Formats: sequence, structure tokens, C-alpha cells
Amino acid sequence: VKLVRVSYTRNDDKPLGFRLQHNSNGILVRGVLPETIASAWNDQNPSTQVLFGDRVVSVNGIEVDSSWNCWCSILSELRKDRVNMVVARGRAEDLLRLAIPTTKVEALDHLLPTNFLDSMTTHTTAECDSVECCICLEELGPDAVVQLPCKH
Repeated sequence: VKLVRVSYTRNDDKPLGFRLQHNSNGILVRGVLPETIASAWNDQNPSTQVLFGDRVVSVNGIEVDSSWNCWCSILSELRKDRVNMVVARGRAEDLLRLAIPTTKVEALDHLLPTNFLDSMTTHTTAECDSVECCICLEELGPDAVVQLPCKH
């Protein structure tokens, strides 16, 4: 298994820019968003790019496992100004898992009541003073966003 070590430093308001998937095997990279810190790294470091299907091994020294606590810790680490990450190149079975939706994920769509998000408080990204979602790390647009009761 080929391991790739990357180091990101936030020096502007750009989001880190990963699409990640947490599952029973840990955390997989579903993609790198354009015009982000991660895409700039990939452009400048072709031999150590983080790619679709890579498995996250560690972030800032925290080894990844499949637990919910680990997922939450990793998301917190990814929001820091300095992120050191180790990924393993995607294996065929990981790539297949990313390509085929699982019934477990589809079933989660039915856990919340209909119109649940409509009942939650909304703000603009400027009011939240944030440029990226603290859960999925995707860049936020200027439109209204939902704020969770925990203020995320």
C-alpha cells in the first residue's frame, strides 16, 4: 500500500476542499473540490496528490478508525490552520464502495421527519463568519444556511 503524506496550511479564506465519506472501513476521499487548498496542493505537488478513492490513514497524528468519535475528531482536526494528513492510495474495493450507494446510507434519509430542515434557524454565511461547512468541509455560498442547535 502506497502512503502519501501531505501538509496543508490555511493562509486565506479558502476551504480545505475535500469530500469525505465515513464508513465501516474508516474515511475515504470522495473528491477534491476546485479552487480550494487541497486542489492547489494537488496542482503544485503532482506526485503527492490526494485523489478520489484514497483512504485517510491519519490527520495531525490521529490515526483513523471507523468509530464515530474518530470521525468527529478528524473533522475537528481538518478545520485547523495546519493539517498534516497521511492517505493510502485507493484500493479496488474502496473505489467500488464509493461507486455503489449502500442501502444503509439510503435508509438514513428517512430518519428525520419531513420538512425538518425548514423548522431550523437559518443565517447567511456572513452572519456565521464561516466559509465552509463544519460537517462536510464544502465551501458555502452566500445564501442562507441552517444553523444546528449546537451552533454548527
